[in-house]
Amino acid sequence: MPSAQPPTTRVVMILRHFTVGGLERVLLSHARILLAAGYEVAVCILDPGRDNALIAELPSQAKLVIAPPGRLRRIAFLSRLVSGATVLLQFGDGRLYPSIRPALHGARTVVRFCHSDYSHLRTPAKNRLDRNLARFEDSIVAVGGRSTRFLLEDVGVPAGKVSTLTNATEPRTAVPAPTWHWAQDPYLVSVQSLYPHKGHNALLHAFAHVVAHAPKPVRLVIIGDGDQTIPLRLLADRLGITDHVVWLGAVWQKDIVDSALAGARAFVSMSRFEGVPISILEARQHGLPLVLTDIPGHRDGAGISPAAFVPVDDTEAFANEVLAVLADEQFGGEHQPDADRLRHEWETYRDGFLAIVAAAYGSPFTDAQQQNAHA
Repeated sequence: MPSAQPPTTRVVMILRHFTVGGLERVLLSHARILLAAGYEVAVCILDPGRDNALIAELPSQAKLVIAPPGRLRRIAFLSRLVSGATVLLQFGDGRLYPSIRPALHGARTVVRFCHSDYSHLRTPAKNRLDRNLARFEDSIVAVGGRSTRFLLEDVGVPAGKVSTLTNATEPRTAVPAPTWHWAQDPYLVSVQSLYPHKGHNALLHAFAHVVAHAPKPVRLVIIGDGDQTIPLRLLADRLGITDHVVWLGAVWQKDIVDSALAGARAFVSMSRFEGVPISILEARQHGLPLVLTDIPGHRDGAGISPAAFVPVDDTEAFANEVLAVLADEQFGGEHQPDADRLRHEWETYRDGFLAIVAAAYGSPFTDAQQQNAHA
């Protein structure tokens, strides 16, 4: 018989910074899952700075620590922090942080999460470094099948070291649509950081075509911030659509994001590269039709939800798909998500994640842990 409470175990999650993005929302889910299952959780941020707003949603039971600057001080600090713990490396953008690896030797186990296909960011030399560092990691978790292909074919990690975990997001609590004045018009919503590879410049060009051909006013709501914010605002001015674009900025509170999604007519993304975007999974929780560029991460994220896929940067095709959605009266009322399927996807993901952590710790995922995690 398993004990009523799981044994106390320590998990340390290490990431670069806590910006407002999909990786950080995944890490928040991981923290909540682990805490519910009875683990002690510490989140270590290597490079604090601006754009760390999402840290406000980290549960208070999780210990938040900041690694000090300076290579030697950082190694000494991390060595103490991870001693005897299971370490989950949660780096984004293909970063590897080789300088901190000596500090991880005292950890019980080291598990790295690969959240995307980083082939577009990699050189052969960096892949060789990745392959060498993988020798000192106990296992690597590929989040989605495309990440698995990247690790096995591009990096050359031995197959026995890689496991695949298909991304999912926690079930959402129903929230009302926003009452702001702009929400009185039909609107599309995009939830992404404003970086070049996200394709917002193409999205604005496509939206200008939508505005010119839609029979009534329509808006584009952009949630996100980044180094392209000012150039994109200037582009909207040049295209003559400034009054049709709502810039919400780096919003992180779930209720606000969910409210914006709840009232939208469609979720849109013209991204050129993606892993499995959490934002698409969140849009599916609201039953939104999806208009997306035809890239592997978008197809993986969309599942069987209603979606249109168009070639990357094909702004006219994208606009035509949006116009078709706006003309479809089926989506003029409340959206109906496939709640049972989404709940099953989340439960599969949660249990798979807990099984990986339990295996890393060297003990099975007990019935008690499973009951606590499900509570």
